[in-house]
Amino acid sequence: MSAHTISADAALHRDEADLGHLPYWVRKYRVLERRGLSPTAAILLAIAGGAGYLQVCPNEFLVMLVFGTTMVEFVRRMDQGIPLLQITALLAVLQWLVGPSITYFTNVAHGRYFMYVVESYYFQFALPATAAYCIALLMLGSSPRQKLLIQAMDRRQFVRIGFILAAIGVACFYAAGKAPGGLQFALFLASQLRYVGALYFLFSYHRYRYLFAIACCSQLFITSSESGMFHDLIIWLMMIFTFWFAQWKWRLDQKLLCITFAFLFVFVIQAIKQDYREKRMAGMEVTITGEVARLMSNSEPVLEGEILPLATARLNQGWIISAVLANVPFKEPYANGETVIEAIKSSALPRFLAPDKKMAGGQENFRRFTGLPIENGTSMGISPLGEAFANFGIHGGILFMGLFGAFFALFYNFVLLHVVKHPDFLFWVPLIFYQGIKAETELVVVMNQLVKGAVICFGGYWGLRHFVMPYYRPFLGTPAAVGGQPAESDATV
Repeated sequence: MSAHTISADAALHRDEADLGHLPYWVRKYRVLERRGLSPTAAILLAIAGGAGYLQVCPNEFLVMLVFGTTMVEFVRRMDQGIPLLQITALLAVLQWLVGPSITYFTNVAHGRYFMYVVESYYFQFALPATAAYCIALLMLGSSPRQKLLIQAMDRRQFVRIGFILAAIGVACFYAAGKAPGGLQFALFLASQLRYVGALYFLFSYHRYRYLFAIACCSQLFITSSESGMFHDLIIWLMMIFTFWFAQWKWRLDQKLLCITFAFLFVFVIQAIKQDYREKRMAGMEVTITGEVARLMSNSEPVLEGEILPLATARLNQGWIISAVLANVPFKEPYANGETVIEAIKSSALPRFLAPDKKMAGGQENFRRFTGLPIENGTSMGISPLGEAFANFGIHGGILFMGLFGAFFALFYNFVLLHVVKHPDFLFWVPLIFYQGIKAETELVVVMNQLVKGAVICFGGYWGLRHFVMPYYRPFLGTPAAVGGQPAESDATV
């Protein structure tokens, strides 16, 4: 067996407690899995992308090939560690390819959420661009071996850290509502430290760790139920669940059962949320459980009623992308990189240095590149795939999506290098990327999230280690990070 095929299970049989004493390059090799995509999967994605560009095969077959390939890669990583890049690729395939396929081949559409161009024109761009994105994302990305990292962590202070992060998150949550626009987004990101705290609780030794973790997420449930907006709820529950799931080795049938339940959960949320939101806005008494019960008791067949069109409309980001393809360059000229440069500048400069930078929400780009109206209070982005075409057309857009996937993967690798030195920083990783993994998010939001999320996480972790808990040790059997002696275990706090 070559060095590149040493499995995580084999590594776990070594002395994890000595991981902190190993040289950095050895530790890096042991805790990071470099092969994010098998050669067979890369070839299949490339074939699907090429055939889609040439339009020589049925598009529904090519879409299922891309979906099946990314799903296999996701299933392979589910019990190894947080499969963040695989989730990102899978969400992109679902929203850019699977959703449009359902709309094209079933004629299921709701309102204006239909496809604005013919099938061949849409998939001639969407298939190769999505394939290029997934290949770059998964081939260049790494995956953490979570079980090895968890075994090596000194978890005695996790409950204390969890309480500290939860308190900071709650304080930032209430402060964000009173802060000016430039500071509001940073405080909003910092408020998500509650969920990082939930992960510390989840992996602590405390007998009430699950109760503490649920308490950290309580505000997430309350906010989602009050606003009728469930994106953050779904994303954070998915992230936290993947951490919990990767503690053990699972059989294939168990993995598929979990995925089935996850799809059903998301389908139900998508099916009820519009009615739920409208009733909330009308001042009616309504509960999520009540809406779910009403959905389950509905005798109308899913294929004949409004349930499937509504759920498909939520899944299908392609209707917006198709509107971009119908409008650019015929009515709106190519932007030639304008929105990409704007996204980079926006992420690098705070608002007080660039007061005219674009506001989040996507309304400006939506109106400009789709030619469709949208209310100012409605957030609706054209997605990275839509921006790729709006800026560079078919060929340049395909190339851009490959480069964007490479950038995302390499940025993720950069963050994981810090995890090699500080294994519990793994719990902070979702806070950096949780907006970026969504396929409908605009480039300016993705870049803002990555840059500002990284600043908050790296800065927050450094402050925690050096000022709040200088005695905290990252690895078992290693000296304290700064000085002093570690406190007693918090397992019985």
